[in-house]
Amino acid sequence: MRRLTCSLALCATLAAHAQTEVLPPVKTELKRDGSMLAYGQINSLLTRLGRHGEGLFRMDFKVDAEKTKVPVASVRMAVRSDEADHPIAIDAQGRFDLPVLPEAEGKTADLATNVPKGQLAVNGTLELTVKPEQLDMAKVRQIIRVARTLREELLPWYLRWLFPRIQAVRVCSATPTWELEWRENGQLLGLPLPEAVGERDPEAKKGEKGRPCTLLTGQESWPDAARLVAPPDTKLGVKL
Repeated sequence: MRRLTCSLALCATLAAHAQTEVLPPVKTELKRDGSMLAYGQINSLLTRLGRHGEGLFRMDFKVDAEKTKVPVASVRMAVRSDEADHPIAIDAQGRFDLPVLPEAEGKTADLATNVPKGQLAVNGTLELTVKPEQLDMAKVRQIIRVARTLREELLPWYLRWLFPRIQAVRVCSATPTWELEWRENGQLLGLPLPEAVGERDPEAKKGEKGRPCTLLTGQESWPDAARLVAPPDTKLGVKL
């Protein structure tokens, strides 16, 4: 077998060239698709949630793998305005966050993607930032109050479809062993919460029964200090 050799000087020159050589970047063509997501409206909602939502709400976005006609791993997205591109990181489950742009820039923005028009489906859901161990009746009443103020007073009519009226805080878990607990006259009181009849687990797939759920509307007579005691797998949400 013939071995290729080089002098010390030549090898050093080749190594230096390999280290300094810059390969051309690989580009993925992203095209605007204003029909898929009204970004100006989404941006306005996210801005108002940040300003007036008292840290209680967030919007979760996800590529709908069942309705999208290409693999989620191949999807590339950015928010493109007249001023800049804002790349979007998509995780393995298809979840992603959208940037909040200045109002003027947001009006010119669209979602840009490498997926042909009509082949990408995106879902957005309104979620609570409150964790189950943080929930008490005072927090429930705050959530309902802030949501009502946002929708009825702070959101223009054309954004209200993005923030439907919230009727209650939904509590779901695999086992319905929820309780409210509070102290009264030095005694620790506990009250089991009933399962809401007919209330569907929003995370249940089609054909599945889903987890049991209970509802707290804030109209209950229990004190503000009554806090939720629930199983570790409990998930909070909102009933619209």
